[in-house]
Amino acid sequence: MIEFARIPLIVALALTVPLGCGKKEEPPKAEEVKVLPEASNGSPLAVEMVEFIGEGEERGLKVRLYNHGDKTAAGAMLLFRYYDASDKLLRVKPGTPFEKDNDFTSVSGGKYKCEPKKNNTFELDGPMLAVPADATRVEILATKVDAIAADGNTIEDWWSQENWSEWPAG
Repeated sequence: MIEFARIPLIVALALTVPLGCGKKEEPPKAEEVKVLPEASNGSPLAVEMVEFIGEGEERGLKVRLYNHGDKTAAGAMLLFRYYDASDKLLRVKPGTPFEKDNDFTSVSGGKYKCEPKKNNTFELDGPMLAVPADATRVEILATKVDAIAADGNTIEDWWSQENWSEWPAG
């Protein structure tokens, strides 16, 4: 005789079995490698915007990296310049002491890791950026790059332009 306490367990198991049957799902496809042009500042990481995420000033960005180097990038300082529809360079954080023609953020950790000769695509949340509402395009440079050291456990400075918070001249 079946105990009443076991009936819910048996029913739950019976309901889950059919869910596992049927068409097998394909494993997610690896992102096709898109080789980006080398960065104008000499960085081993080339960066491009894939698309804006959301609307207005709270928009985020979907970003793609390509690692031209021979080390695994584990973090970077990213510098952004925004342009409007007429290709006019826009100011970020206007009316504040931080008003400039560029903005930056840093990324680090597994989500942002980029293997040599590979891409990594990820999203940056709007609140961590200062995307002007009328921006239609963005230029992005990696101005400082950290790598996973040969021991596989530590992070080391890999590359940096002279002043990582300023857009390079030229």
